[in-house]
Formats: sequence, C-alpha cells, structure tokens
Amino acid sequence: MRLALAALVTTLFALPAAAPASGADPRQRTPCSRGLVALTFDDGPSATVTPRLVRVLKRLDVPATFFMVGSRIASAPDAARLVARSGFAIGNHTWAHTDLTTQSRAEIRDALRDTRREMRRVGITPTDLVRPPYGSVDARVRRVLAHDGYVPVLWTVDSRDWVAGRGPGAIVATVLSEVRPHPTDPAADIVLQHDGVTNSPATVRALPQEVARLRRLGYCLAALDTLGHPAPPVPVASVTATRTVLEGHSARVTVRLDRPTSLRTSVVVWTQDVATTRGDHAWSRRQVRFRVGETRARLTLPVPRDGLDEDREEVALGLDAGHGIRPSGRQALLTIVDRDGPPDVTVTGGSVTRSATVDVAAPVVVRLSRASGRDVRVHVRTRRGSAGAGDVRTFDGWMVVPAGARSTEVPVAVPPGPVTEPTETFAVQVRAARHAVVAEAEATVTVRPATSPPAAPRLVLPRASWS
Repeated sequence: MRLALAALVTTLFALPAAAPASGADPRQRTPCSRGLVALTFDDGPSATVTPRLVRVLKRLDVPATFFMVGSRIASAPDAARLVARSGFAIGNHTWAHTDLTTQSRAEIRDALRDTRREMRRVGITPTDLVRPPYGSVDARVRRVLAHDGYVPVLWTVDSRDWVAGRGPGAIVATVLSEVRPHPTDPAADIVLQHDGVTNSPATVRALPQEVARLRRLGYCLAALDTLGHPAPPVPVASVTATRTVLEGHSARVTVRLDRPTSLRTSVVVWTQDVATTRGDHAWSRRQVRFRVGETRARLTLPVPRDGLDEDREEVALGLDAGHGIRPSGRQALLTIVDRDGPPDVTVTGGSVTRSATVDVAAPVVVRLSRASGRDVRVHVRTRRGSAGAGDVRTFDGWMVVPAGARSTEVPVAVPPGPVTEPTETFAVQVRAARHAVVAEAEATVTVRPATSPPAAPRLVLPRASWS
C-alpha cells in the first residue's frame, strides 16, 4: 500500500465540516439524521477473513460493497460466491491490484475485463463500479473507464486498517474522527477498509464497535448505488392492527419500518371488506408519512355504531407502495364485533273487501322495529277464524326481510265470493323468526263481502266504415 498516495487521496476527498463527529458523544441521536456512511472493503476475497467479515455484517444488518481483485477471486472462489449470495454488491479492483495510471489503455481494459470474466466464471454478477488501486486515477484513466461503462469509486474516509499492527480501537477512532454530517450530500462518507490485507482480522474485530458508534451518532449504514454514491436504505413496511374491535370504538393500526432511512418517506394504508360490503369503518385509504429516522407510525380506524344487527365482520388492511418504502405484501385482519341486538318483528293485518270475480291480496305485512344488517327470515302461516276454507287461501311459509329493509308483504289471497257472504275474519301468525325477536305474534284480517254483483258483459258492435 502506498502510504503517501493514500493519505493524499484521503485529504482530497474528505468533506469540510463545522465540527468533526466525536465518538465520545454519549447522546443518542435520531437515526440517519446525520446522513449515510458506506462501508467498502478492498483487496479480497480472502478464504479466511472474508467469510468472517460477511458473518459479522449480516449479524449487524449492515450493507457493504466489496471491491475484489481478479486473481484473488480465482484463488478463493467460494469466499467470493459467499459475498454475492449474502446480497452484497461487488465491484472491480483490477486483476492484480496494479496502478492504472502507469498502464496503457489496453492494459487497463485487460485488467478490468479479465476480472469481470473471472467474476462471471465463478457465478458472480458484477456491478459497473471500479475502485482504482491506491486511489490512483487521472483524466486519461477516467476516460478509459467511462468509455467502457465503468464508474470509478474512491473514498472520503481512510480507516488506515491496512497499516500493519493497527488495532481495532485505532481503526474505529480514525473512522469516527473522519466521518462528517451530510444529511443532503449524496457522495460523502465512503469508508475504505480491507478484507484482503495482512491486518484485515483487526478490521473484522473493529466492525461491531464501529457500526454501533456510527449508529449512535445518527448515521445510517448504506450500500453504494450505480453511481457509486451511498444509497439511502429502502425500508420494508408492514402493517398490524387490533385483532378485534367492538362496534362504536376505534381499532389501533400500526405501520412499522424494518429500518430507519435518511429520507422522508411515506406509504398508503388501505382497508378492504372481507366478510361484508357495507363499509362499516371510517376510511378506505390513508397516507402515512415518516420523518427521517422514524420507524413506527400509529393511526386509528374508527368503527362507528350503525344500529344494525350484523354478523361479525372482517376487514383486511394492507399497504400500497409509497415514497422510499417497499411494502412487505403481508396483510392484517381486523374483526368487527357488532353491539346491536336483533330487531323486533311483528305481523300486521287489516281489512279487505272481497271481489266478486278475482282474488284480492290481504293486507298482511311483516315489519321490523328497525332495519337489520342481515336478512331476517320469518315463518308465517294463516289460521282460520270465522272465515272458512273458501274464504282465504291457506299460507304457510318463510318470508325474508332483506338486510337494510324494514318490511315485506305476505302473499295471502282472499278468493272471490258473492255479495251475500257475511263479514269474516282469519288470523295470521308468526311462528318463528331468525335474526329477529318476535314481538307481536298474531294479527287479524277482516274480510268484507263484495259490494255489488259482477257487471253483465256489454255487447260491443264494430263501427261501420264507409267508403
């Protein structure tokens, strides 16, 4: 490693700041409020160090970018594949860690092409990111890289973990002293570390404390995007809700992010009826916004009391894609328990005048004290009084009052009769009811005689037509 050149690159790319971050600050800052830090690891893979490093990164839930040397991929293909399988981005660090500014155009292209071929040969999908060894890059090298579609990536923080004998404490102290708050700068705080040098075991040991201190200071750990900038984490959002809510109360709904991020984000919570289509809750869509660092939002879903007797209802809650957030796809299920008892049911009668020629409908109606949220079934039958078998057509059956309705007519027919027939009565009874309470079980219908004999048919002659 070229110490002087590395120190120069560190100086050139370090960002100015009003005050350096201090690892001694005991206060817990809002997550991600100070911006992003991207950890990068060079010169691997190592058959011994890289697997240990990957395990630590996964345990700490830290993204990272590995810049691999082609010849070392060939020597430790299993370690290289482990990095890729673990979801970490892999960039190109040339075939033999050569200074690109000392090479011809053809040599530069060969060093990068051979490394990319080796990545693909062992089953790795490479990115277009390239880290020039030693940070050595000039205008000519940049032109060659740009021509072939590569993106050069340097660093702003040199951990100096490549210095022989440097311990974990010194590595952590250097990183913490050089990171700078940059809530809006996308190119700041790229940390140079190594998994392929002699002192790399110290880097692995330093990592847990380094990550914990950075997070405590309010930094987010980030991977590099396609432009070589630290990319804000994209949290996965999930929604939960009170499992059961009594009608007339409100359900508690919680949206959680699996990690903080450095951006203001939002997501849409939606509701959908599962066991009903009545929409017995207050809203169907609600946008939830998160400030930087927030990972939980709470809202309420009012469930108004509607006065309708209903079955238990189920409402599904889910998330639509928002800004800077990825919905988990899982849904929550809320059960609404009804508080309203069943309505009273009555049957009413009245009087009807018989016709001398046709059946006449008797005024028999099944009524509810109030509408119900479900179909009410009522068993109705006629019972003869003074009316005989020829005075009323027998009815015995189930009537349905549809959900939301208050009454239904019962098809009881009075057959025609002579004007000499006396006034008769019969009863209509409610024998049983489902989803209702029987309040008035019987009503009387009075049948009055026909008022006049049927009219004699009148002969109608066709009108003559004259031509």
